[in-house]
Amino acid sequence: MVLLLSFDLPRNTKEERKKAAEYRKRLVELGFDMKQYSLYEREVESDTTKDHLIGILKKEVPDDGMITLYLLPDEVNNKQINILGPDAPMKAVSVPKVIVV
Repeated sequence: MVLLLSFDLPRNTKEERKKAAEYRKRLVELGFDMKQYSLYEREVESDTTKDHLIGILKKEVPDDGMITLYLLPDEVNNKQINILGPDAPMKAVSVPKVIVV
């Protein structure tokens, strides 16, 4: 399943922009990939991981922020369509791999 996270944070002042940037960095630290500026996604394999991430997000939501999470089953996520303009950067989608030696 995929967690699709959208958020809305105020960005009117320099301090608000700094907080928003820090929040985006935190999402990346948690394993989310940016799809669009305020839209991030992360694949999760288990309900335990999903619940753990949701707990972290609830604790760390900025006071003046709003987060919306969508839980997409693989059947739905695998049918997404990306339409790119001719100059849009191509992003490789990678799934984390574990190598056991």
